[in-house]
Amino acid sequence: IGSRMSQDPLPPGMMLRSFLTVASAFVLSVVALIVCTFGIGLNFFPQFAQHFDAGPEALKAVMDTNPEEAIPSLMFWIVVAASILANLVIGFYVIKTAPFSHFGHATFVAVLLFIYYLQMAISDPPGKKSMTLIYMIAFPLALLVGAKWTINRMVRKHQSEEATGELLN
Repeated sequence: IGSRMSQDPLPPGMMLRSFLTVASAFVLSVVALIVCTFGIGLNFFPQFAQHFDAGPEALKAVMDTNPEEAIPSLMFWIVVAASILANLVIGFYVIKTAPFSHFGHATFVAVLLFIYYLQMAISDPPGKKSMTLIYMIAFPLALLVGAKWTINRMVRKHQSEEATGELLN
């Protein structure tokens, strides 16, 4: 009498791959920011290294009161640019590893990143909020741009292969 509105369940292996794609992309994005911050800061900005050498408590105290003392503006923007590049690549990664709904996976990771940085911004001290708000906007957008660019590239490649096949027939 009635039609069935639901679809058949996906195989467990596909669901596991989907979860691993989302989880690994989220972790990669957060780790990319940490690696960029400490890699750039410790190697090129002595004032950051100086605060880092004082210990984690001292660095946290400075970041809570006056983050520009520990992270100069130039260092911050270099870290943001490097992290944006990393998130572009992570967008590519999501599209290539998602088992289905490729852009849906990228959108889900971008939403997770947005919420993660929103939660951080809410709890951050006033001096650090602007940094986190920039992360909240820039990194999810970069991930989506990388994903969209990858999908467009895949579509163009597929269309050119179809056109070449038609010419050969």
